[in-house]
Amino acid sequence: MHRKTFPFVLLFVACSWLCASVNGQDVEDPLIQIGSPMSLYSEILQEERPFWIHLPEGYADTPDAAYPVVYLLDGKQHLGGLAAIQEYYSFFRLPEMIVVAISNDDNRTRDLTPTRVASRNGAPVESSGGSAAFRSFLGEELIPHIDATFATSPHRVLIGHSFGGLFAIDTLLEEGDLFTNYVALDPSLDWDEGHWLEESIAELVELDFDGHGLYVAISNEIIRFSDTLTIETVTSDSSPFSLGIRSAVRFVEAQEGAENGLNFRWKFYEKDIHGSIPLAGMMDGLVYLYDFWELKRPSLYNDPDTPVETILALIQDQSMAREKGMGYPLPMERDLLEMLGMFYADIGQAEKAKGVLSLASSYHPETASLHEALVEVCLGLEDEACAREHSAKADALNGTSTQRDRVDSIFGPSK
Repeated sequence: MHRKTFPFVLLFVACSWLCASVNGQDVEDPLIQIGSPMSLYSEILQEERPFWIHLPEGYADTPDAAYPVVYLLDGKQHLGGLAAIQEYYSFFRLPEMIVVAISNDDNRTRDLTPTRVASRNGAPVESSGGSAAFRSFLGEELIPHIDATFATSPHRVLIGHSFGGLFAIDTLLEEGDLFTNYVALDPSLDWDEGHWLEESIAELVELDFDGHGLYVAISNEIIRFSDTLTIETVTSDSSPFSLGIRSAVRFVEAQEGAENGLNFRWKFYEKDIHGSIPLAGMMDGLVYLYDFWELKRPSLYNDPDTPVETILALIQDQSMAREKGMGYPLPMERDLLEMLGMFYADIGQAEKAKGVLSLASSYHPETASLHEALVEVCLGLEDEACAREHSAKADALNGTSTQRDRVDSIFGPSK
């Protein structure tokens, strides 16, 4: 039997680079702009701090939505890569997110390192150990500013590369609740000749990271100093050349043995070096940390023979998984549910359509089009009570009597 299918997971195609407007601003050539420049003067750091904002497509059209926020260190260098990941993975594998791409072009070593050192790898270090102050800038100035300016949710992500990865892990250890999830890309965990690492490993077994996630990406720097060592054997080396990757391996192995509630994964990127790992690491890290976002078993939605009870259970399970992963209620998208309900109506499965649209209207009660769709379906089912209930809700939201008049014309005036 030929079955009409519904491409449920392909309903949305993000087009933030190909639209006439980028991040709510009209630009002559949208291909050259992926972030809107902004800045904030920091009383804590006593300096102006530039950053860029990259908003989800359709942000301006969804005034009632609240978006999670990614704080991206070295944002000038990495925003392009992260925007591309969002372009291809949002809706399907990742939630839509606001990106705050922070510049670390000036005072980078000072801001992103946790302790003061006089030298590193034989070279003098002019200024270091200012991560606590930079973290205070984020928590006390930048994050409140972003929350006051944009439609944000409490869910935040911190992404950092190299010293930024060191800062991300240090923040998880020192003030973990500042962010929900952390992505550390080839973090410089050999900082301070291993002293910081030893103290951090001791903290791993003492702290509770329940509700937080960490992804660590490690590049193949082994090829710079050895043709024979591997990720499995590099810890047997004691040369200064391998200290960086040995430190990263020591940290991830310690975390794997800790029972601290952290949602954790790490990966060794054999084909990537320190400079190339950010793109692959950001993609894999976000996809792992938001695994709950991906629609589970989409073929069942597409199969007309799937019972309505199964469809409703899938939608409820997906919505509950999102709530658990995000930390606040976040049901499946209204557009997806409405399209799914109307698909079932179009193929003559009115009871299934009614079930999906009714559940959707419970998740999104202020959406008039859902109630209007239910009126249509319920009229087809000759379900007067359902038609009257949702006609009243639709008219109340629209400020009209259109749906009620339509129902009255079929069933007569309500008594």
